[in-house]
Amino acid sequence: MTVRSSHCGEPYLDGTLPPMRRSVAAQRSRIFLNMILAVGIGAGASGCGVAYTIVKSESKLDRLAVPMTKAQIIEEIGRPDRVLRDDGRLLVWEYSLTARKQWLYELALCPISVWIGGCLFYPFTNIAADQQREYPHHVVMVNEELCAWGPPAAILQRRKACVATGVQAVQAVNGRFEPVVTGNGPIDRENIDRYRTMAVMLFEDAAGARGSGSRVTGIVTTLMLDLDIHMVERAKLDEVLKEQVIQLTHADDANVLKVGRLVGAQAIIVGEVQQWERRPQDRMHSVSLALRMIDVETGLLLFNGEGHLTDPTTDDPEGSARLIVHRILTRFGAQTGLLGSGRIGVNWELLEERGTRFYLVRELRTGLPGEKAGLKVGDRIVACNGASLATARNERDAKRLCHVDAGEILELEVRRTDEPLHLMVTADKRPGL
Repeated sequence: MTVRSSHCGEPYLDGTLPPMRRSVAAQRSRIFLNMILAVGIGAGASGCGVAYTIVKSESKLDRLAVPMTKAQIIEEIGRPDRVLRDDGRLLVWEYSLTARKQWLYELALCPISVWIGGCLFYPFTNIAADQQREYPHHVVMVNEELCAWGPPAAILQRRKACVATGVQAVQAVNGRFEPVVTGNGPIDRENIDRYRTMAVMLFEDAAGARGSGSRVTGIVTTLMLDLDIHMVERAKLDEVLKEQVIQLTHADDANVLKVGRLVGAQAIIVGEVQQWERRPQDRMHSVSLALRMIDVETGLLLFNGEGHLTDPTTDDPEGSARLIVHRILTRFGAQTGLLGSGRIGVNWELLEERGTRFYLVRELRTGLPGEKAGLKVGDRIVACNGASLATARNERDAKRLCHVDAGEILELEVRRTDEPLHLMVTADKRPGL
């Protein structure tokens, strides 16, 4: 048996402490550990303030360089705090960043930060000093490629240069400004024949541009007719809308599809004008619009297109709206086989005489393949690629016979004052593709 003896709280002979001494020692250890923990938490919290300012430092912009894409910018400096502008061509992002040496300031305040609570409500120094610690910095892209970056005031002129450069970048070779457009969807040349009749609902107006939707609606209808799609007349649409007590705009999808079925359409087109801005003082304008083509039976989205154009040469936006719609529907036509990806620069009309169909050349565009190959106004095209137009039942059949893709050769059998000619025309790429 072990014998223990102690006097006045002295340790036992085996070195252990009596109960009273053990209790006091444990309390002291707990107090010491709590003090260390409190200091550690406070210091760690303050460290968050230092770390935050390092992560948010404007020095991160040093990683940017031209050329750099949108995806590369995100990879280098992360996503923006705010998108200031995105019109399909010009993209302006805003980042809230701290000064390069802000972390030193936060580090110097660590002793105070420990007791106040550090960055639990970061940055506490903003409140304590009533000062701003983060400032806006802009990153400007044109067609998703980096152009300028830095504080707004410092890059103001560079941003204007970006706009001008971007406008020049989309200028066509012939001096015409080209829009930025997209267009895609599941409709193709295999199923286009299911949609011989379509209807266009009235497009929504752009903010502050009353009537802009109506103008674009008319443009879309006309250009769809050029693709040999039967379009429901506006009067018939208005009559059905009135009978069903449905508004021309802001109708929900169910009502839109219902109207399409009632007027005998297999697909319906809806859309909106997002921007219709005129700046007479600068002699320029900007137009943005979007359209959707929907199967009226299934509600399936068949085709989705959108586009934007800023033209610094005129303050009339209607011409740009027509060009945007034309380029969107060019993509639709090429995707569905209603148009080839190539063009020869000929306007012709399908006519019939003595039971035989042919294309009569009405107009030739200067400098394009048709003119270069020797075609003349008044020529009759009787066959394309060896296929006689006499077999074409309608305009759509004739277009398919004379279909040509970019870079391909279109063989034309021509009658000029009863003289037969054989011409070979190499197609250019169609604008907008």
